[in-house]
Amino acid sequence: MNKLFTKSVFVLLAFMLTNSQLQAQFTTTFSKNVAPGQQSGFYYSLPQTMLQLDFIIEETDYEEGPLSVYASNYFSMDEIVDYNTTDYQLLDVQMKKLASPDPNATFFVSISSGRGGSKAVFDILPNGIIRSVGAGNALVEAEETRIEVVEHQPAVCQQETPNQDFISLMTSGKTEAQLAREAADKINEIRDARFKLISGYYETAHNPETFSKMFEKLDEMEAQYTSLFLGKRVKKTIVKTIFVIPSKEVTSQTVAKFSETDGLTSGTTGLGSPITVQTLPLNTTASINAPSQSAVESMSYDNKVFYRVPETANVKVSYKNETLLEERLVVNQLGVLLMAPFTNTKMDFDTSTGQIINFKMQ
Repeated sequence: MNKLFTKSVFVLLAFMLTNSQLQAQFTTTFSKNVAPGQQSGFYYSLPQTMLQLDFIIEETDYEEGPLSVYASNYFSMDEIVDYNTTDYQLLDVQMKKLASPDPNATFFVSISSGRGGSKAVFDILPNGIIRSVGAGNALVEAEETRIEVVEHQPAVCQQETPNQDFISLMTSGKTEAQLAREAADKINEIRDARFKLISGYYETAHNPETFSKMFEKLDEMEAQYTSLFLGKRVKKTIVKTIFVIPSKEVTSQTVAKFSETDGLTSGTTGLGSPITVQTLPLNTTASINAPSQSAVESMSYDNKVFYRVPETANVKVSYKNETLLEERLVVNQLGVLLMAPFTNTKMDFDTSTGQIINFKMQ
């Protein structure tokens, strides 16, 4: 079911900073260098790329039948579930990109005590990611974004309703050997009835709808009785999600392990074979002469705002030396940090990358 709702996606955090032409309106400092208790200012962040990996897994529960010890008398051994267990099969993996505040690109803006001159307005999302900064006397009108929310209803397994003959047999108090004999006879009766139905023995079966319902009912009855010997196999599809943050320092990460007996476990401590995510930059920002991370972290900058030029990378998800998924994506934190001067300007940022998308002289 789809629901549309309207929600304001940001909170405007505005600090009106005044100064004379000879004074700095604000100073930007890397967050970790801010003195404890410093209150005259605020923080903003640039976004980092987070990968959401959705693993589609088929889970099969095997349940031993109460008469399984007699199953070999009537069925092939290959069909028998002789103990309770669960196994898993990895069907697919899907990847989405998310943006979250980058702790390595979070800055503190301290306010100058000067008066006069133009005013600076910072527009920041509720999660701290900067959206715009500009000169002016009024805040930007809040925009409304329509967000489509898709609610996924979990699949509901239909429980079989035992027929009255089945209930009577199982509550008769007979020995397991007697139950096994009678259940086998019932199965033969049901199969004989199905043959007569197909061969046209029952006149009511000439009606297609009636035929279909009778055939379906016989299948259900046979499944109930055979499960006493063969056990049950219940399959369902589940989705397990793991979040991954790519890093410049580590291009290949083990994000999970998967085995057919234990399923998917996040991290490196579980059983099974590792699932790795490899992020290889394509060096699209290599020609930009950007300041080093140490220079960004060690100095304060007057009337400057940090922004980011993101990097393009090849992202590959692998399992057992096989590629499950490979895509070319923009990965913010693999790019470079740069500074833009604030001098009666208006700058709009892409809140998913940190890139400046609009720069206007005022």
